[in-house]
Amino acid sequence: MDCCTRDTYIDDRTLNRYADGELPPRAAAAVRRHLRSCAVCRREVQQIRALSAALRAVPAPRPPAGLFEEMFPEETDPPPPILLPETQPVASSRRLAVLGGACLLVLIAAVLVLTLGPQRAMAGSSTLSFDWEEPSALTLRYETISLLAAEPGLRARLRYWVPDPFRFAQTEPGYRVVELSREEPGVFSGAVALPPGTVYAAATVEDLDGEHIDSDFGRSWEYLETDARGQATLDARLYQVLATADQNPRRVVEAIERGLSDYPQRPELWVAHLLYGEAALSEGSAEVSLHAHRARLERLDRAARQRDPGPGEMHALRLYARLLGREDMEAHWRSELTARFPRHEYASQIRLEAIQRSSMSHAEKLDALDRSWRLAPMPSVAQVGLQLSYEITDPAFTRAWLRRYAAASVFRDSRLDVEVAERMAAVPTLGMIAENWILQLLSGQPDWLGTDRSLAGTRANFEAEAAESLARLHVLLGRLRVARGDRTGALEAFEHAAELSWDPRVFVELAEFHAEAGSTTRAAELLALAQADPVIPLEPYMPDVEDWATAPTETDLAVARAAWREHLASSLLDERVNGGARLEVSPGEEKTLRELTDGDVTLVVQSVRPTYVPRESLDLLRVNVPELAAAGARALLVAVEPDSGSGAWTVPAIGADSTLPFLHDERSEVWKALGAWREVQFFVVDGGGALRYRGEALATALRIALVLGDHSPASVR
Repeated sequence: MDCCTRDTYIDDRTLNRYADGELPPRAAAAVRRHLRSCAVCRREVQQIRALSAALRAVPAPRPPAGLFEEMFPEETDPPPPILLPETQPVASSRRLAVLGGACLLVLIAAVLVLTLGPQRAMAGSSTLSFDWEEPSALTLRYETISLLAAEPGLRARLRYWVPDPFRFAQTEPGYRVVELSREEPGVFSGAVALPPGTVYAAATVEDLDGEHIDSDFGRSWEYLETDARGQATLDARLYQVLATADQNPRRVVEAIERGLSDYPQRPELWVAHLLYGEAALSEGSAEVSLHAHRARLERLDRAARQRDPGPGEMHALRLYARLLGREDMEAHWRSELTARFPRHEYASQIRLEAIQRSSMSHAEKLDALDRSWRLAPMPSVAQVGLQLSYEITDPAFTRAWLRRYAAASVFRDSRLDVEVAERMAAVPTLGMIAENWILQLLSGQPDWLGTDRSLAGTRANFEAEAAESLARLHVLLGRLRVARGDRTGALEAFEHAAELSWDPRVFVELAEFHAEAGSTTRAAELLALAQADPVIPLEPYMPDVEDWATAPTETDLAVARAAWREHLASSLLDERVNGGARLEVSPGEEKTLRELTDGDVTLVVQSVRPTYVPRESLDLLRVNVPELAAAGARALLVAVEPDSGSGAWTVPAIGADSTLPFLHDERSEVWKALGAWREVQFFVVDGGGALRYRGEALATALRIALVLGDHSPASVR
């Protein structure tokens, strides 16, 4: 609700001074109190700040000689000034100001395109700002000109980090969801409660169905705690590096360099630079860099010994010394850390490393881990204790460590839970513990709004991955029940797995179970589903059918192919794609997406940089390119930026006798046309130019491309 009247509004000069941080403290506090209840003034302050930031980013161009004189010739009789009536209503003046601001935004956008380049300007077309309007409430304001602008409401999802000086480990779940209400087209806001001491948060914005995500060009928006000078605090920079290494490791070097620009004498950042920043260096450059690191270590070590460093700095110096081969320094800081901060997570890590490297028996190691856990109950200790308990095959030890593992929410997710189930299920004496653990996991329902979904992951992709995880658990449960002679229970578990998963490996295992039980008809149906999968896997999983009592008939295969088509068709999109989006195919030569697809079904691999595409994805694409060609389909590799360093484009060998280069999406036209938002995504465009798939699963994209192809012989294997 707009609160300003002609008598109570804050004048534009005061708002400008407040936005620029020029008001005295008492006046600024009064303005802040007013802004909490006034949406009009809040919008103006946000607009002033956005315009100021945009203008600061624009370098001052040098105009052509004589341009100023040509535009503003001297006049002997200047026209009289235009005076506005003093009685002009405030609301009217505010509307003029907003209209003028909108025009100025358009002008600035044009200038940004000319000076910064279309890609950088496009990447900044959406903004998510953070502001502490209350001590425990972080206000989010999202402004966009993307397709999300027309949504009635949006959602922001945040992961946040709170340092614990006594442990350093995350003590909160570190996750929040906040609904963003629409103020006007393209402008949304909301507030979220975060615990005191939050130093860093990363966020993305999505529609309420969780299917369209804005992640700031694959980077995520960031909140960093700042000091009185407006500079990010050391903790904020350290957690930015920690979070980026965990969620977006390809950008971690950028985060480290930003931290070093603020805190050039912190060993925590320099050891991260050594760990992450040296990989891209040539052999000669790496040696020069290592020499500089050794000299820097000497300086940082001397400085730290003359004061009272905290556990984080001690740990960084210890690790820095280890990486650079200074055993004496490493021993010194290891001793200092464990003696002065025995309950800190870093001290726990030191004890954990010593236990794992020792020559003690497994039972002795478990006893030492138990003492370490009681001193400092860290999740990493519970995970190692659980692993060792498998190896000694003692149910009592496994139950104890499993309880400790399950109690720790930090560094634990559904994938790790499934791995724990698999490892226990592989040990016969732990079968009942594994079965109970699996049943416990199956009793819960995957929550697409919960912590397990990545910030840049869609709801559909999460639900597909969750279904595969549940299918794996049901397969494990079936195996365990077979082992103890419960074939009825095993059949129920296997059938649940087949309902959840379209993984041919699941079909094969279930087919084998039915073949052994004498159910040859069902075995043939399942084996046909596995054989009808159009994608060639990297690792063969088909059994020798001659060893079985049955094999699928042509009728079985025809039914299986129809089932695959029906399954894939159920998730097809039907979105218009701008076929006029242009790509650089060679220096100075561009083609449109329509020209490159040429009416064929096309699988598009869209990436920010070529090396961001995982090697296993390129391998899977490589073995299936001949199948695509035979089906009348093709593949297209697209990247927005060249790889850092050389500036060259990665050109992986695709197919037997040819290569498939990455094409340059310099202006992000194809990125925008396809609706991309992740660093790597896969798309399928049909022969009519409609988008049929957008997602993170290459195997699914391949299946859709092959089935949509003109004749798809691959699907009849």
